[in-house]
Amino acid sequence: MFMRRNNYEELGLKVQRVHQGLEQVRGIGTVNGLRVVVDAQGRLLSVTADEEDLILAAYQAALADKQPKVDEVMRELHADPRFEAVSTFTEANAARVEAERAVRHRRHEQDDDDYYEKRNRAGWFEN
Repeated sequence: MFMRRNNYEELGLKVQRVHQGLEQVRGIGTVNGLRVVVDAQGRLLSVTADEEDLILAAYQAALADKQPKVDEVMRELHADPRFEAVSTFTEANAARVEAERAVRHRRHEQDDDDYYEKRNRAGWFEN
C-alpha cells in the first residue's frame, strides 16, 4: 500500500514539474522584422514589428475612417424615436442587471468571509 501511494506521489511531482516547465515554454518566430511569441498551447502572447508605430497609426486611421461610415449607416435608425426609446430601456435594463450582479457578488464575498471567519474562530479540524 505504501509503495503504491509513493508511486502516485512521485507521478504527481512529475506532473507538477512538467506543468511548471510548460508554463515557461515560449516559441518565437521572426519573419521580415515581425516577431511573434506563443506559449506552449500556441496562444499568441506578443507581436513586435520594426514598424510598430506605423501599424498603430494605420489602425487609428482605419478606425477614424470607418466611424463616419458607421454613423451614416446608423443615422436613419437613430432618428427614429422608437429606437431611442428601446435603446434607453436597454441601457437602463443593462445597468440594473449589472447592479444586481454586483450585489450578488458582494453577497457571495461576504458569505465567504463569514465562513472563513467562523472556521478560524471554531478551528478548522472541528465540526
